[in-house]
Amino acid sequence: MAIEDVRNRDVFLKFCFIFFINHILVILGIDEEVVDVLPTETITFKKNLKPKIFDNFFDFQVLTKSGKIMIFEFKKNALRIEDLKQAYNYYMSVFCKDRPVLRLVMIVISKLGKITEFTDLDLTFHPEIIKTKKINKEKDLKCIFDKFENNQLLTLRESSLLVALPLFETGMREDVLVEKVCEYIRDKSECIPSVILDEICVAMYLNIVEYVDADKHDELLEMIDMDRKSEGIMAQIRNEATIKTEKTMIETLLETFSLNDVARYLHKDKSEILRILNTVD
Repeated sequence: MAIEDVRNRDVFLKFCFIFFINHILVILGIDEEVVDVLPTETITFKKNLKPKIFDNFFDFQVLTKSGKIMIFEFKKNALRIEDLKQAYNYYMSVFCKDRPVLRLVMIVISKLGKITEFTDLDLTFHPEIIKTKKINKEKDLKCIFDKFENNQLLTLRESSLLVALPLFETGMREDVLVEKVCEYIRDKSECIPSVILDEICVAMYLNIVEYVDADKHDELLEMIDMDRKSEGIMAQIRNEATIKTEKTMIETLLETFSLNDVARYLHKDKSEILRILNTVD
């Protein structure tokens, strides 16, 4: 990868997460589109600089096209009461005044555990908890692989599922599955709709770094032509980011947040926010 510096890779991982989570949302039937990752904790690295996205309780805070703020908490293994308490404390301390536009989704990559709520004083916390390993996608996986073998075009939903498959029960080990998907992307790219191919590859980066041994990363990233696709899609995003879209988001956010807060969330000066608001459609 061209992204060698830890700080740059942190930014790059968050960029990849936008595409990763949007495909997850499609598969989970959540009608939101992520447009930006807002500041949260910095992604941490092991001594070998391999980031682990899902090993520990880790959150991404994102802004959606509809103006909502969503927090995604990923957790492997059984969900514990301590995990819910941690999410609850974060939710209450940071967003206690902003709940009308806040949505917290906990994605537990496991089928274990019965914890569903946390009670503190007179308040009971009921986050959205999705245990992905309880959802069996073996039939979907077989259908997709059969289409690849028969040179048939995948649907947009099936293409999104390529990114999401390792989270679900598929009957395959996650690292083997990720490697197989990368091989199909290399050898059968014509089976993936061209309109979505590049962002599928960008989203697959998170699966590669999470599930595959570090010594295979470069091979898989080259297999899916990651450098070229990521550069192209970043340029596309810059070209497609219109003032009209920004204005709609800002107007929605200002229904709940102050001008200062919106400027902070979007990394813009207040004068820039006001300029966008005063733009005539």
